[in-house]
Amino acid sequence: MKNIQVNNINVLFENIEDTPRSAIYLYFATDKKMPYEGCHVLLGNLLLQGTDKKTAEEIALELENLGIEVTVDSRCDFLKVSILCLNEDIAPALEIVNDFMINANFMTFNKEVYKFKGETLSSLDSPVTKASDRFYREIFKNHRYGSTNTKILETIDDMKVEHVREYYKNLLSGNKVISICADVKDEDAFLNLVTSKLKFMANSANAEIQKEPVQHSEGLIKITKEDAKQAQIFQGWITEGIGSEDCAKLNILNNVLGGAGLSSRLFVELRDKRGLAYTVRSSYKTLRHGAYFALYIGTEPSNIKKSLEGFKTEIERVIKEPPEQEELRGAIENYTGKYKYFYTQTNAQIASSNGWNYINGAGLDYNEKLIEQIKKITQEDIIEVTKKYLLKAPTTVVLAPGEYLNF
Repeated sequence: MKNIQVNNINVLFENIEDTPRSAIYLYFATDKKMPYEGCHVLLGNLLLQGTDKKTAEEIALELENLGIEVTVDSRCDFLKVSILCLNEDIAPALEIVNDFMINANFMTFNKEVYKFKGETLSSLDSPVTKASDRFYREIFKNHRYGSTNTKILETIDDMKVEHVREYYKNLLSGNKVISICADVKDEDAFLNLVTSKLKFMANSANAEIQKEPVQHSEGLIKITKEDAKQAQIFQGWITEGIGSEDCAKLNILNNVLGGAGLSSRLFVELRDKRGLAYTVRSSYKTLRHGAYFALYIGTEPSNIKKSLEGFKTEIERVIKEPPEQEELRGAIENYTGKYKYFYTQTNAQIASSNGWNYINGAGLDYNEKLIEQIKKITQEDIIEVTKKYLLKAPTTVVLAPGEYLNF
Protein backbone atom coordinates (compact mmCIF):
# COMPACT_ATOMS: atom_id res chain seq x y z
CA MET A 1 0.00 0.00 0.00
CA LYS A 2 1.18 3.48 -0.85
CA ASN A 3 0.69 6.45 1.48
CA ILE A 4 1.19 9.50 -0.72
CA GLN A 5 0.06 13.06 -1.35
CA VAL A 6 -1.53 13.85 -4.68
CA ASN A 7 -2.63 17.42 -5.37
CA ASN A 8 -2.20 18.17 -1.66
CA ILE A 9 -4.56 15.34 -0.70
CA ASN A 10 -3.67 12.40 1.55
CA VAL A 11 -4.16 9.19 -0.43
CA LEU A 12 -3.82 5.55 0.55
CA PHE A 13 -3.58 3.44 -2.58
CA GLU A 14 -3.44 -0.31 -3.05
CA ASN A 15 -3.36 -1.79 -6.55
CA ILE A 16 -5.06 -5.19 -6.61
CA GLU A 17 -4.88 -6.92 -9.98
CA ASP A 18 -7.81 -8.70 -11.61
CA THR A 19 -10.50 -7.02 -9.53
CA PRO A 20 -13.44 -5.62 -11.53
CA ARG A 21 -14.55 -2.72 -9.35
CA SER A 22 -12.75 0.19 -7.73
CA ALA A 23 -13.36 1.06 -4.09
CA ILE A 24 -12.83 4.67 -3.03
CA TYR A 25 -13.44 5.56 0.62
CA LEU A 26 -13.40 9.09 2.02
CA TYR A 27 -12.83 9.48 5.76
CA PHE A 28 -13.33 12.65 7.82
CA ALA A 29 -12.75 13.34 11.53
CA THR A 30 -12.62 16.40 13.75
CA ASP A 31 -11.78 16.99 17.40
CA LYS A 32 -14.01 20.06 17.59
CA LYS A 33 -16.98 19.67 19.92
CA MET A 34 -20.18 18.84 18.11
CA PRO A 35 -22.39 21.97 18.01
CA TYR A 36 -25.41 19.91 19.03
CA GLU A 37 -25.91 16.27 19.97
CA GLY A 38 -27.18 14.37 16.97
CA CYS A 39 -25.64 16.58 14.29
CA HIS A 40 -23.86 13.53 12.89
CA VAL A 41 -27.13 11.63 12.49
CA LEU A 42 -28.84 14.45 10.60
CA LEU A 43 -25.76 15.09 8.46
CA GLY A 44 -25.58 11.47 7.38
CA ASN A 45 -29.24 11.52 6.39
CA LEU A 46 -29.08 14.87 4.59
CA LEU A 47 -26.05 14.54 2.33
CA LEU A 48 -27.84 12.43 -0.26
CA GLN A 49 -31.15 14.29 -0.01
CA GLY A 50 -30.54 16.82 -2.76
CA THR A 51 -28.18 19.56 -3.87
CA ASP A 52 -28.49 22.96 -5.51
CA LYS A 53 -28.37 21.12 -8.85
CA LYS A 54 -30.17 17.80 -8.30
CA THR A 55 -32.98 16.32 -6.25
CA ALA A 56 -32.49 13.20 -4.15
CA GLU A 57 -34.48 11.24 -6.74
CA GLU A 58 -32.24 12.44 -9.57
CA ILE A 59 -29.10 11.48 -7.61
CA ALA A 60 -30.48 8.02 -6.84
CA LEU A 61 -31.58 7.42 -10.45
CA GLU A 62 -28.20 8.49 -11.84
CA LEU A 63 -26.35 6.15 -9.47
CA GLU A 64 -28.70 3.28 -10.28
CA ASN A 65 -28.43 3.72 -14.04
CA LEU A 66 -24.63 3.64 -13.88
CA GLY A 67 -24.46 0.77 -11.39
CA ILE A 68 -22.58 2.95 -8.90
CA GLU A 69 -22.85 2.27 -5.15
CA VAL A 70 -22.44 5.33 -2.91
CA THR A 71 -23.13 5.19 0.81
CA VAL A 72 -22.71 7.62 3.68
CA ASP A 73 -21.88 6.35 7.17
CA SER A 74 -21.97 9.13 9.75
CA ARG A 75 -20.92 8.36 13.33
CA CYS A 76 -20.32 10.64 16.28
CA ASP A 77 -16.55 10.47 15.71
CA PHE A 78 -16.14 10.18 11.94
CA LEU A 79 -17.84 10.43 8.56
CA LYS A 80 -17.26 7.85 5.82
CA VAL A 81 -18.35 8.18 2.21
CA SER A 82 -17.83 5.05 0.11
CA ILE A 83 -17.84 4.66 -3.66
CA LEU A 84 -17.85 1.31 -5.45
CA CYS A 85 -17.97 1.20 -9.25
CA LEU A 86 -16.31 0.05 -12.47
CA ASN A 87 -13.21 1.97 -13.54
CA GLU A 88 -15.00 3.41 -16.57
CA ASP A 89 -17.59 4.97 -14.26
CA ILE A 90 -15.10 6.61 -11.90
CA ALA A 91 -15.46 10.11 -13.37
CA PRO A 92 -19.28 10.37 -13.11
CA ALA A 93 -19.20 8.72 -9.66
CA LEU A 94 -16.73 11.30 -8.38
CA GLU A 95 -18.75 14.14 -9.90
CA ILE A 96 -21.87 12.96 -8.07
CA VAL A 97 -20.01 12.73 -4.77
CA ASN A 98 -18.33 16.08 -5.26
CA ASP A 99 -21.73 17.66 -5.95
CA PHE A 100 -23.44 16.44 -2.79
CA MET A 101 -20.39 17.06 -0.61
CA ILE A 102 -20.07 20.66 -1.81
CA ASN A 103 -23.62 21.60 -2.76
CA ALA A 104 -25.87 19.65 -0.38
CA ASN A 105 -28.71 22.09 0.36
CA PHE A 106 -30.04 20.48 3.58
CA MET A 107 -33.53 21.53 2.47
CA THR A 108 -35.11 18.42 4.01
CA PHE A 109 -33.78 19.16 7.51
CA ASN A 110 -37.21 19.39 9.15
CA LYS A 111 -38.35 16.23 7.37
CA GLU A 112 -35.27 14.34 8.60
CA VAL A 113 -35.86 15.51 12.18
CA TYR A 114 -39.45 14.29 12.00
CA LYS A 115 -38.32 11.00 10.47
CA PHE A 116 -35.64 10.47 13.13
CA LYS A 117 -38.13 11.05 15.94
CA GLY A 118 -40.64 8.65 14.46
CA GLU A 119 -38.12 5.89 13.75
CA THR A 120 -36.52 6.22 17.19
CA LEU A 121 -39.82 6.08 19.07
CA SER A 122 -40.90 3.10 16.97
CA SER A 123 -37.62 1.25 17.52
CA LEU A 124 -37.99 1.59 21.29
CA ASP A 125 -40.91 -0.82 21.17
CA SER A 126 -38.22 -3.47 20.75
CA PRO A 127 -37.02 -4.57 24.20
CA VAL A 128 -33.48 -5.29 22.99
CA THR A 129 -33.21 -1.88 21.30
CA LYS A 130 -34.51 -0.11 24.39
CA ALA A 131 -32.08 -1.95 26.66
CA SER A 132 -29.06 -1.55 24.37
CA ASP A 133 -29.68 2.18 23.95
CA ARG A 134 -29.69 2.63 27.71
CA PHE A 135 -26.60 0.44 28.09
CA TYR A 136 -24.49 2.52 25.69
CA ARG A 137 -25.83 5.71 27.22
CA GLU A 138 -24.71 4.57 30.67
CA ILE A 139 -21.38 2.94 29.90
CA PHE A 140 -20.32 6.03 27.92
CA LYS A 141 -21.82 8.57 30.28
CA ASN A 142 -20.36 12.08 29.78
CA HIS A 143 -18.69 11.03 26.52
CA ARG A 144 -19.68 11.53 22.88
CA TYR A 145 -20.33 7.79 22.57
CA GLY A 146 -23.13 8.19 25.09
CA SER A 147 -25.14 10.22 22.57
CA THR A 148 -27.59 7.44 21.83
CA ASN A 149 -30.83 7.95 19.95
CA THR A 150 -32.86 8.47 23.13
CA LYS A 151 -30.46 11.13 24.35
CA ILE A 152 -30.55 12.90 20.99
CA LEU A 153 -34.34 12.68 21.05
CA GLU A 154 -34.50 14.76 24.25
CA THR A 155 -33.12 17.91 22.58
CA ILE A 156 -33.49 17.40 18.83
CA ASP A 157 -36.39 19.86 18.60
CA ASP A 158 -33.96 22.62 19.59
CA MET A 159 -31.44 21.70 16.89
CA LYS A 160 -31.21 24.02 13.89
CA VAL A 161 -29.92 23.33 10.42
CA GLU A 162 -27.09 25.78 11.18
CA HIS A 163 -25.79 23.34 13.82
CA VAL A 164 -25.49 20.60 11.20
CA ARG A 165 -23.80 22.95 8.74
CA GLU A 166 -21.26 23.94 11.38
CA TYR A 167 -20.44 20.32 12.16
CA TYR A 168 -20.14 19.63 8.44
CA LYS A 169 -17.66 22.50 8.01
CA ASN A 170 -15.64 21.20 10.96
CA LEU A 171 -15.32 17.82 9.27
CA LEU A 172 -14.25 19.37 5.98
CA SER A 173 -11.50 21.30 7.75
CA GLY A 174 -10.43 18.38 9.94
CA ASN A 175 -8.42 15.22 9.35
CA LYS A 176 -9.17 13.65 5.95
CA VAL A 177 -7.95 10.82 3.76
CA ILE A 178 -8.93 9.05 0.54
CA SER A 179 -8.42 5.29 0.69
CA ILE A 180 -8.45 3.50 -2.67
CA CYS A 181 -8.23 -0.12 -3.73
CA ALA A 182 -8.44 -0.88 -7.45
CA ASP A 183 -6.93 -2.60 -10.47
CA VAL A 184 -5.25 0.31 -12.26
CA LYS A 185 -2.84 0.29 -15.20
CA ASP A 186 -1.84 3.97 -15.07
CA GLU A 187 -1.68 4.87 -11.37
CA ASP A 188 -0.63 8.50 -11.85
CA ALA A 189 -3.47 9.26 -14.25
CA PHE A 190 -5.98 7.45 -12.03
CA LEU A 191 -4.95 9.23 -8.83
CA ASN A 192 -4.85 12.60 -10.55
CA LEU A 193 -8.38 12.02 -11.81
CA VAL A 194 -9.66 11.11 -8.33
CA THR A 195 -8.01 13.99 -6.52
CA SER A 196 -8.87 16.57 -9.19
CA LYS A 197 -12.55 15.65 -8.83
CA LEU A 198 -12.46 15.73 -5.01
CA LYS A 199 -10.66 18.98 -4.26
CA PHE A 200 -12.55 19.38 -0.97
CA MET A 201 -10.32 16.58 0.39
CA ALA A 202 -7.26 18.86 0.29
CA ASN A 203 -5.26 18.91 3.52
CA SER A 204 -5.99 21.51 6.15
CA ALA A 205 -3.58 22.89 8.72
CA ASN A 206 -5.31 21.02 11.52
CA ALA A 207 -3.17 18.85 13.76
CA GLU A 208 -3.77 15.15 14.24
CA ILE A 209 -7.04 14.45 16.02
CA GLN A 210 -6.60 14.04 19.77
CA LYS A 211 -8.33 11.14 21.48
CA GLU A 212 -10.82 11.74 24.28
CA PRO A 213 -10.32 9.17 27.06
CA VAL A 214 -13.37 7.18 28.10
CA GLN A 215 -13.80 6.74 31.84
CA HIS A 216 -15.08 3.44 33.23
CA SER A 217 -18.47 3.74 34.90
CA GLU A 218 -20.40 1.25 36.98
CA GLY A 219 -23.94 0.75 38.18
CA LEU A 220 -27.12 -1.27 37.79
CA ILE A 221 -30.00 0.14 35.75
CA LYS A 222 -33.40 -1.57 35.81
CA ILE A 223 -35.92 -0.85 33.06
CA THR A 224 -39.53 -1.87 33.45
CA LYS A 225 -41.28 -3.03 30.30
CA GLU A 226 -44.42 -4.92 31.21
CA ASP A 227 -45.04 -6.43 27.77
CA ALA A 228 -41.51 -7.84 27.45
CA LYS A 229 -41.56 -11.61 26.86
CA GLN A 230 -37.82 -11.90 27.50
CA ALA A 231 -35.49 -10.22 29.92
CA GLN A 232 -32.71 -8.29 28.19
CA ILE A 233 -29.41 -8.07 30.06
CA PHE A 234 -26.38 -6.05 28.99
CA GLN A 235 -23.21 -5.88 31.06
CA GLY A 236 -19.97 -4.18 30.15
CA TRP A 237 -16.63 -2.61 30.98
CA ILE A 238 -14.54 0.15 29.39
CA THR A 239 -11.19 -1.24 28.19
CA GLU A 240 -8.15 -0.30 26.18
CA GLY A 241 -8.51 -0.34 22.42
CA ILE A 242 -6.59 0.31 19.20
CA GLY A 243 -2.87 0.70 19.71
CA SER A 244 -2.82 -0.87 23.17
CA GLU A 245 -1.00 -4.05 24.16
CA ASP A 246 -4.30 -5.42 25.46
CA CYS A 247 -6.23 -5.18 22.20
CA ALA A 248 -5.11 -8.55 20.81
CA LYS A 249 -5.59 -10.24 24.18
CA LEU A 250 -9.13 -8.88 24.55
CA ASN A 251 -10.02 -10.05 21.06
CA ILE A 252 -9.10 -13.62 21.94
CA LEU A 253 -10.75 -13.41 25.37
CA ASN A 254 -13.92 -12.35 23.56
CA ASN A 255 -13.62 -15.31 21.19
CA VAL A 256 -13.21 -17.73 24.08
CA LEU A 257 -15.96 -16.26 26.24
CA GLY A 258 -18.79 -15.51 23.85
CA GLY A 259 -17.75 -14.14 20.49
CA ALA A 260 -17.32 -17.40 18.56
CA GLY A 261 -20.93 -18.56 18.55
CA LEU A 262 -21.77 -22.19 19.28
CA SER A 263 -18.33 -23.09 20.65
CA SER A 264 -18.03 -20.13 23.06
CA ARG A 265 -18.10 -20.78 26.79
CA LEU A 266 -21.14 -18.61 27.47
CA PHE A 267 -23.11 -20.40 24.77
CA VAL A 268 -22.11 -23.87 25.92
CA GLU A 269 -22.56 -23.26 29.65
CA LEU A 270 -25.53 -20.87 29.85
CA ARG A 271 -27.54 -21.98 26.83
CA ASP A 272 -26.72 -25.62 26.13
CA LYS A 273 -26.04 -26.95 29.61
CA ARG A 274 -28.21 -24.72 31.81
CA GLY A 275 -30.91 -23.66 29.36
CA LEU A 276 -30.83 -20.04 30.54
CA ALA A 277 -30.52 -18.27 27.26
CA TYR A 278 -32.39 -17.74 24.04
CA THR A 279 -29.39 -15.71 22.90
CA VAL A 280 -26.06 -15.17 24.68
CA ARG A 281 -22.81 -13.63 23.50
CA SER A 282 -19.90 -11.37 24.30
CA SER A 283 -18.41 -8.59 22.19
CA TYR A 284 -15.28 -6.48 22.14
CA LYS A 285 -15.59 -3.26 20.17
CA THR A 286 -12.73 -0.89 19.46
CA LEU A 287 -13.69 2.71 18.74
CA ARG A 288 -11.79 5.84 17.82
CA HIS A 289 -11.58 7.09 21.41
CA GLY A 290 -11.57 3.84 23.34
CA ALA A 291 -13.15 0.39 23.56
CA TYR A 292 -15.57 -1.70 25.56
CA PHE A 293 -16.13 -5.37 26.41
CA ALA A 294 -19.76 -6.45 26.79
CA LEU A 295 -21.89 -9.47 27.62
CA TYR A 296 -25.49 -9.93 26.49
CA ILE A 297 -28.20 -12.45 27.21
CA GLY A 298 -31.87 -12.71 26.30
CA THR A 299 -33.57 -14.98 28.81
CA GLU A 300 -36.74 -15.93 30.61
CA PRO A 301 -37.46 -13.10 33.11
CA SER A 302 -37.44 -15.54 36.01
CA ASN A 303 -33.82 -16.37 35.14
CA ILE A 304 -32.35 -12.87 35.57
CA LYS A 305 -30.49 -13.59 38.80
CA LYS A 306 -29.20 -16.94 37.51
CA SER A 307 -28.00 -15.27 34.31
CA LEU A 308 -26.08 -12.55 36.16
CA GLU A 309 -24.55 -15.20 38.40
CA GLY A 310 -23.70 -17.18 35.27
CA PHE A 311 -21.85 -14.20 33.81
CA LYS A 312 -19.85 -13.88 37.02
CA THR A 313 -19.11 -17.60 37.17
CA GLU A 314 -17.86 -17.78 33.58
CA ILE A 315 -15.62 -14.74 34.04
CA GLU A 316 -14.09 -16.28 37.14
CA ARG A 317 -13.73 -19.62 35.36
CA VAL A 318 -11.56 -18.00 32.68
CA ILE A 319 -9.10 -17.27 35.49
CA LYS A 320 -9.46 -20.60 37.30
CA GLU A 321 -9.71 -22.73 34.17
CA PRO A 322 -8.04 -20.74 31.38
CA PRO A 323 -8.23 -22.10 27.84
CA GLU A 324 -5.97 -25.08 27.28
CA GLN A 325 -3.83 -25.33 24.17
CA GLU A 326 -6.56 -26.77 21.93
CA GLU A 327 -9.21 -24.23 22.97
CA LEU A 328 -6.75 -21.35 22.69
CA ARG A 329 -5.53 -22.49 19.27
CA GLY A 330 -9.13 -22.80 18.09
CA ALA A 331 -9.91 -19.27 19.28
CA ILE A 332 -6.86 -17.84 17.52
CA GLU A 333 -7.65 -19.65 14.28
CA ASN A 334 -11.29 -18.61 14.46
CA TYR A 335 -10.35 -14.96 14.95
CA THR A 336 -7.67 -14.82 12.25
CA GLY A 337 -9.95 -16.61 9.79
CA LYS A 338 -12.81 -14.19 10.39
CA TYR A 339 -10.45 -11.23 10.25
CA LYS A 340 -9.20 -12.27 6.85
CA TYR A 341 -12.74 -12.92 5.61
CA PHE A 342 -14.21 -9.60 6.78
CA TYR A 343 -11.30 -7.22 6.15
CA THR A 344 -9.05 -8.47 3.35
CA GLN A 345 -11.17 -10.23 0.72
CA THR A 346 -12.56 -7.43 -1.45
CA ASN A 347 -11.44 -4.02 -2.64
CA ALA A 348 -14.16 -2.45 -0.52
CA GLN A 349 -13.00 -4.25 2.63
CA ILE A 350 -9.36 -3.34 2.07
CA ALA A 351 -10.03 0.32 1.27
CA SER A 352 -12.37 0.66 4.24
CA SER A 353 -9.93 -1.00 6.65
CA ASN A 354 -6.94 1.04 5.43
CA GLY A 355 -8.85 4.31 5.77
CA TRP A 356 -10.15 3.39 9.22
CA ASN A 357 -6.67 2.55 10.47
CA TYR A 358 -5.33 5.84 9.13
CA ILE A 359 -8.05 8.06 10.59
CA ASN A 360 -7.57 6.36 13.97
CA GLY A 361 -3.81 6.84 13.96
CA ALA A 362 -3.29 3.09 14.22
CA GLY A 363 -0.56 2.89 11.59
CA LEU A 364 -0.70 1.60 8.06
CA ASP A 365 0.62 -1.82 9.09
CA TYR A 366 -1.91 -2.19 11.91
CA ASN A 367 -3.71 -5.23 10.46
CA GLU A 368 -0.50 -7.20 10.06
CA LYS A 369 0.75 -6.26 13.52
CA LEU A 370 -2.55 -7.20 15.15
CA ILE A 371 -2.59 -10.64 13.53
CA GLU A 372 1.01 -11.27 14.60
CA GLN A 373 0.10 -10.31 18.17
CA ILE A 374 -2.98 -12.53 18.05
CA LYS A 375 -0.90 -15.54 17.04
CA LYS A 376 1.31 -15.12 20.12
CA ILE A 377 -1.48 -14.94 22.72
CA THR A 378 -0.96 -17.23 25.72
CA GLN A 379 -3.00 -18.56 28.61
CA GLU A 380 -1.37 -15.99 30.85
CA ASP A 381 -2.46 -13.15 28.54
CA ILE A 382 -6.10 -14.22 28.79
CA ILE A 383 -5.94 -14.43 32.58
CA GLU A 384 -4.21 -11.03 32.75
CA VAL A 385 -6.84 -9.05 30.82
CA THR A 386 -9.72 -10.87 32.52
CA LYS A 387 -8.39 -9.80 35.91
CA LYS A 388 -7.54 -6.32 34.70
CA TYR A 389 -10.94 -5.46 33.25
CA LEU A 390 -13.72 -7.95 33.96
CA LEU A 391 -13.29 -8.17 37.73
CA LYS A 392 -14.22 -4.49 38.04
CA ALA A 393 -17.79 -3.55 38.91
CA PRO A 394 -19.60 -3.44 35.54
CA THR A 395 -22.24 -1.27 33.97
CA THR A 396 -25.35 -3.47 33.93
CA VAL A 397 -28.73 -2.83 32.32
CA VAL A 398 -31.65 -5.20 32.87
CA LEU A 399 -35.01 -4.84 31.12
CA ALA A 400 -37.98 -6.98 32.14
CA PRO A 401 -41.54 -6.80 33.50
CA GLY A 402 -41.57 -5.06 36.87
CA GLU A 403 -42.36 -8.16 38.93
CA TYR A 404 -38.98 -9.67 37.94
CA LEU A 405 -36.84 -6.67 38.84
CA ASN A 406 -36.81 -7.19 42.61
CA PHE A 407 -33.27 -8.51 42.90
